[in-house]
Amino acid sequence: MYEIINGFQIATMVLMVVFSVIMIIVVALQEGSNANLGAITGAAESFFGKNKAKSLEAKFKRWTMVIGLCVLICSISYFVLSILKSNIPS
Repeated sequence: MYEIINGFQIATMVLMVVFSVIMIIVVALQEGSNANLGAITGAAESFFGKNKAKSLEAKFKRWTMVIGLCVLICSISYFVLSILKSNIPS
């Protein structure tokens, strides 16, 4: 049982590293926001302001949230597995 949990811990850690690298890449590809100053000059009324849900920026934000959730799930499962491994008698 100890070896199985150890294998799952290694797999969870590898997944967490992969998701973290993907998260870094997705965040680096996003454009910086200018604190929504476009509303002052009227730029928010442009085509991209109205169709923000379909823009590439919205897709990057959505992927950032999904990948962040995957990293969170991996870290929680790693913690649970480490608790299970410590409770196994030697």
